[in-house]
Amino acid sequence: MRGKKTYLLLAALLPLALLAKANGDNGHRKSTEPVLQGCVADACTKKPLQGVTVSISTSKGQEKREFTTDAAGNFKVPQMPVGEVIIVLEKKGYKTTRREGIIIKEGVSLKMNFDITNMRPDDESDVFHPFMRMMEG
Repeated sequence: MRGKKTYLLLAALLPLALLAKANGDNGHRKSTEPVLQGCVADACTKKPLQGVTVSISTSKGQEKREFTTDAAGNFKVPQMPVGEVIIVLEKKGYKTTRREGIIIKEGVSLKMNFDITNMRPDDESDVFHPFMRMMEG
């Protein structure tokens, strides 16, 4: 009789043990979903931009990570500490864009889209125009 109770107890506990092992980390699942993801596009043409450097740092500067957008302008940040972050977007020929006050919450995936502005040359003295030559001479 005692042997049957032991087997019954093992049969009842085995599925629970397998379930806990499947969840991993003693039941605390780590999400494989990105905490932060998004797309970067040109503000004028609305076309996705490849090669934009996306720098993400905590507001206290404890951690900084950099990612680059793919051909579709997408970026994915797998894990960031919970709290406030700062996002800086940089690409040659475009104005640097900075966003502050973005809150990362535990278990919440955040999707953000950014439009960055193409830089216009401030100094147009290198531009050749036929009328300029006539005025000089």
